[in-house]
Amino acid sequence: MFAKLKIFLIILPLILPEILIAKDNKSRLSLGGGIYNFMKHGSDGFNQSSTAYNLELFSGKRIGNVVRPLIGFLGTDESAYYGYFGLSVDLYFARCKCFVLTPSLAVGAYEDGDQIRMGNTIEFRSGGDFMYRFKNNVRVGVGVFHISNAGIGYRNPGSEQIIFKYQIPF
Repeated sequence: MFAKLKIFLIILPLILPEILIAKDNKSRLSLGGGIYNFMKHGSDGFNQSSTAYNLELFSGKRIGNVVRPLIGFLGTDESAYYGYFGLSVDLYFARCKCFVLTPSLAVGAYEDGDQIRMGNTIEFRSGGDFMYRFKNNVRVGVGVFHISNAGIGYRNPGSEQIIFKYQIPF
């Protein structure tokens, strides 16, 4: 399912390039909180969820006038930590361009906490935010993400997060 979604999000801007155009060239600080590891993983059925907190910085500079770099941090109340760097794209919808889908891909360093063991320090993050953008460019919404080592570790259970976010332009 994630593979089909990624292909769709790559092809969509090529078919409808006007959905990428909106005046929003400021950097954004994103603050969020939510649930970490909310799905059942592995044959052991490990399903210990925890509270997650998230901090991200989206650059105002764009690569190729479309792609934005981002840097972020995810932590849990079970002492798991993940710092990452990646790329994102803002896809604007509706006549008001107030609904924004922001798919992103990132790579970073993960430190196991007191719950799920991810199998490697290097982990990849994929997913996206669905936000409502106000006229002052403040955004509120939700992000859903998957963290996995893509099979390069001794095990690869993966983890999903759902994060409620508030983004402030500056």
